[in-house]
Amino acid sequence: MIAVCIATYNHEAFIAQAIESVLAQVCDEPIRVYIGDDASTDGTRAVCEQYAAQDERIVYIRRPKNLGLSANTIDLYRRIMADGAEYIAMLDGDDYWTDEKKLQRQVDYLREHPEVGFVHTAAEGQGDETIPTGDMSQCYDRSGARQTNSTVLFRASLLHEADLAEIEQQGFPVLDYPLYGIFSQHTQFGYLPIATAVWREHISVSRPSSVGAQIRYKKERIRIWHWLDKKYNGHFHFRWYRAILWYLWQIFYILFA
Repeated sequence: MIAVCIATYNHEAFIAQAIESVLAQVCDEPIRVYIGDDASTDGTRAVCEQYAAQDERIVYIRRPKNLGLSANTIDLYRRIMADGAEYIAMLDGDDYWTDEKKLQRQVDYLREHPEVGFVHTAAEGQGDETIPTGDMSQCYDRSGARQTNSTVLFRASLLHEADLAEIEQQGFPVLDYPLYGIFSQHTQFGYLPIATAVWREHISVSRPSSVGAQIRYKKERIRIWHWLDKKYNGHFHFRWYRAILWYLWQIFYILFA
């Protein structure tokens, strides 16, 4: 089974298109859609409940209070693992897939490459940010994990390599950077050079609205980089001078770009 993991918050304008793009997939593996609604205050709940009532493949979880992106996603992972999924595909609630064979292409790739546990693709709207390598240790001093989250599919067994409780305790604002950093130490990454998803560039957890929030987010990125480097004995090449230079460049970009 492929579990599609959708974390959403106040995505009323986008979530229907995200769900439709999953339901349109043509794949020989059964698909189940897990939607974690992080106590949205707009109409996201009504849209999700309507789809869940119409399609038994959709598991809709409404949070009674806002948990934050990482905790919301981690809970979805725990539910997915309990249900015995073999693969997990990621889709942010404000993005959508454009290729109805996206999941089939990725599952076929993993079947043909047993040494690979994680495969991603290009994404529309993401420029040249996507890189085909799994050695993420080389990119943390630039921009962090550069795989577009909504293009990712990985073997669910990789979650056994991550201590989800430990990550949750760190309180990171995002999960893909630390989690995929961990994965990169345990498996090879694969890449399909075709665009299968649209990444929407607008205000989100990874692109906060205020200058102060953006600056705090960049500090968190440094904290994630440092945490991974300590966890893996220097393999992520963390140096304070690199972190400071990266941070100063990010502040300049926030203030003047």
